[in-house]
Amino acid sequence: MDVRNVEALVTSVGSEGYVSADDVLFLRRNVFADGIVSRSELEAVFALGERAPDGDREWPQFFEEVCADFFLNEEEPRGYFTSSEFTVVKSLVTRDGHKASLLELSVLVRLLEKAVSTPHELADFVADQFRLLIDQKQGGPAIGEQDTELLRRYLYASGGAGSIAITKDEAELLFDLQDLTANADNHPAWCDLFIKAIAAHLMQHVGYKPLPREEALRLHDWVKDQSVNPGGFFNRMFSGGLSSIRESYGRKSIVATRNEDDEIARAIAEQVTAREADWLADRIGRDGKLADTERALIAYMKELEAELPPKLQALVSNAA
Repeated sequence: MDVRNVEALVTSVGSEGYVSADDVLFLRRNVFADGIVSRSELEAVFALGERAPDGDREWPQFFEEVCADFFLNEEEPRGYFTSSEFTVVKSLVTRDGHKASLLELSVLVRLLEKAVSTPHELADFVADQFRLLIDQKQGGPAIGEQDTELLRRYLYASGGAGSIAITKDEAELLFDLQDLTANADNHPAWCDLFIKAIAAHLMQHVGYKPLPREEALRLHDWVKDQSVNPGGFFNRMFSGGLSSIRESYGRKSIVATRNEDDEIARAIAEQVTAREADWLADRIGRDGKLADTERALIAYMKELEAELPPKLQALVSNAA
């Protein structure tokens, strides 16, 4: 299709700043039946996203799908996101000095999810864009349900900095966002994600070996389906000690889960290393206040049933 025809058709959509499900169907059938096939078409879709960031749920799904697929399928070998492609997408989401929108961030996260490999700069760039997105929200910093879900996808993206594992940089990002929104009315799902992700990071430093990707994704799906009442969940999780923590990850037959339970039990029973414990104590106490999510993390520390390094032990004792 002629470039001018594509641009005209795309421009006809989203005139009210909103892209409906019918608009998406029109784009799929009449404009991008074969996906995005050129840089000019990619730029036209990004321009539409800037003009109309809101829409029915089909709109963000379509936007991230076609934009990410363009980068992953435009040249052989397919599935690889290169440094030069990162330069292109970075210029698109930060044009005119703007930060990435939630819609544009979803494309970056999808690239981390679907790519065979990505340049290390991508994960760092996405983390910085999350900080900007939350910090510069209209009405003040706050984390909503959509923000939390996209953050969850980012943390567990297979092409990210630590794959399924939660890296130190990712844990730092979560604490930065918690500090930014300490006084905000964040969505309850944020507390749930924060605690589990930080706990997962700490478990990596007590001899825990990440589960196979398929099993980790199963646990991720289970977490995603749980109630967003973090207080109730963690009260149940902490109240019964180690057995309750294991059970919180779902039930399977004893034979089928023997290795899985052994790994989880060994991880939780071991002592947290002094370096990671000191980092946690410093991060929690940085602003001199303890948020509810941070108190839940301290409760988790108590459940480790190990002699904690001095700095973390002092924090736990003072918070008791």
